[in-house]
Amino acid sequence: MATLDEHPSEDGPAAPAAVFPEAETQDPSGWGAKFHSVRFRVVAAMLGMMLAGLITAGLVTFVVQFQEADARLDQALLDKANSVVKIVQTKKKTSGDYANRTYISALHEAAEDIEPRSNEVMAGIVDGRVAWTVEGNGDKALLEDSMLADAAELRNPAGASFGELDADGRPLRTVVVPMRGVTGTFFLVGRDAADQREHNASSVRTYSLVSLGMLLAAAVIGGIVAGRLLDPLRRLREASRAVGPEDLTQRVEVRKGEDDVTLLAKTFNTMLERLDEGAQQQQQFLDDAGHELRTPLTILRGHLELETVDDPDDVIATRDVLLDEVDRMQRLVDDLLLLANSGEIGFIQREPVRIPELLDQVMEKVHVLADRHWQIDERADYVVEADPQRLTQALVQLAANAVKYTRPSSTIALGSRIERPTATDGTSLPPQDTLVLWVRDDGIGIAAEDQQRIFERFGRVHTGRGVEGSGLGLAIVAAIAQAHGGVATVESEYGHGATFIIRIPLQSSGVRV
Repeated sequence: MATLDEHPSEDGPAAPAAVFPEAETQDPSGWGAKFHSVRFRVVAAMLGMMLAGLITAGLVTFVVQFQEADARLDQALLDKANSVVKIVQTKKKTSGDYANRTYISALHEAAEDIEPRSNEVMAGIVDGRVAWTVEGNGDKALLEDSMLADAAELRNPAGASFGELDADGRPLRTVVVPMRGVTGTFFLVGRDAADQREHNASSVRTYSLVSLGMLLAAAVIGGIVAGRLLDPLRRLREASRAVGPEDLTQRVEVRKGEDDVTLLAKTFNTMLERLDEGAQQQQQFLDDAGHELRTPLTILRGHLELETVDDPDDVIATRDVLLDEVDRMQRLVDDLLLLANSGEIGFIQREPVRIPELLDQVMEKVHVLADRHWQIDERADYVVEADPQRLTQALVQLAANAVKYTRPSSTIALGSRIERPTATDGTSLPPQDTLVLWVRDDGIGIAAEDQQRIFERFGRVHTGRGVEGSGLGLAIVAAIAQAHGGVATVESEYGHGATFIIRIPLQSSGVRV
């Protein structure tokens, strides 16, 4: 049910406002609502985590891959430089032609004989300067004059040293190795790494495009899946918007499944059912009270208007009538409150009840109601779990009702027994005993068409039986039976008495006394 909030007004008292104002001020189909929807946030969170994972994985993978590629290139250059140096040193010892040459001259000749690749360059460094270069590409020099000083700085007498020079924007990866036993002489081998770097960049672009495609596909698929999973939430929102103080019949369509969203929809429907039931009970209470209190109030007003204040006898008579009507209204209000609370938790308080003692106590109370032949048909010698006060209230009400429709010579009997289930197909049934209580009379009886109506609030038989009453007594009996999980019925034939029966399924098997 919608509730009301108080908003101060300058022109008068606070004006009520519905608890669902956003239903009027917000457009659920607008972009703002879409960006704030659970579906959008779920998909966005999923894509964010995927993007972070792809970036992290790509970053780690490519950093390792690029380092390994540079390491392989450096090792290839080192192997080539060492092999040339080794050839020169070997020929210097074994060949007469090389024996009289300097190491730097022998390296130059060996470099020209080897003929570097088109993307390679070889150079000799003596005493801190580049003495000669051999280019693999005759069209354009990789090691230009402006780079010679930087290349010479790469020498390290202790061993091979690696470096990278910038050749007009193209990376030139180099290695410089010293000539063993020859002070100040070094051999440089360089290779253009632009193709390798372009291959690396192409891998990054390919990975980025594939990742982008995966993110787009995940966004589409995730949006569809999230939409289906969150569809109960959408229907829950629509049902919530439709619920109002005059309409609590809205329900959310629940599909099969036991996921959290489906369980939430089921819980929401249960909540609406309870609210609807409570609203119906409240409305019924108001209708019942308004219907039944109108007559005594009219009587009170009529007698007060006709009262002669100067006549003591008339004042006393009017006073007696008013008090009687007030007592009747008090009893009516008490009965209405009892019925209104019958569905609440705590209406009954179960405890062990000895059925024979319960019947004796009820008989002790009701036999003074009228001059009737009172008797007990049968006693169930069992102890059951029930509310003794409510059962006593129901039996007393049935006995009082029987007194109204019987003569002084009539018989009114109370009885009880335990009914046990029986198997009709040869199989054993789980035991669930039923406590049966009844009040029997041989009065005028009840017609078949009226037997269900009399348990309704303010129910009356069509023909009438000539006795005044509020019409709530049997409704209270039915409410007490229902609170115990049972039912109240009547077996009667018009003109041949009636037997009112209360059947209460026991939570556990009765224990024989």
